[in-house]
Amino acid sequence: MKNGFTLIELLAVITILSIIATITLFATGTILKDAKESLSETQKAKLVEAAKMYYLENSTASYVCVDDLIDDGYLEGTTVLDPKDKTEIHGFILITKSTNKVTYEYNEDDGRCSE
Repeated sequence: MKNGFTLIELLAVITILSIIATITLFATGTILKDAKESLSETQKAKLVEAAKMYYLENSTASYVCVDDLIDDGYLEGTTVLDPKDKTEIHGFILITKSTNKVTYEYNEDDGRCSE
């Protein structure tokens, strides 16, 4: 009797490992994409919170640019990066006032904040 594996047994093991590796790669890619999306939403929520602080001191503002929040010290650092694609965020937070409530909404830059 010979010791060792047959070619069929080796091919079966390689095939099974390939299937497991493929499933793992797709699952990991989906998890990373979801994590970046969640982090991006958290980043936008942080921008809205900074805009709320800005509005408390400047109650006549109808919008505030992300760059202004950085310049005035409401956000740390010199830039804000989008976690999804590592590009700089240059949007603005629209501040809408009604009789009982103030709402804040992040928007992409539409030229409103260009200098």
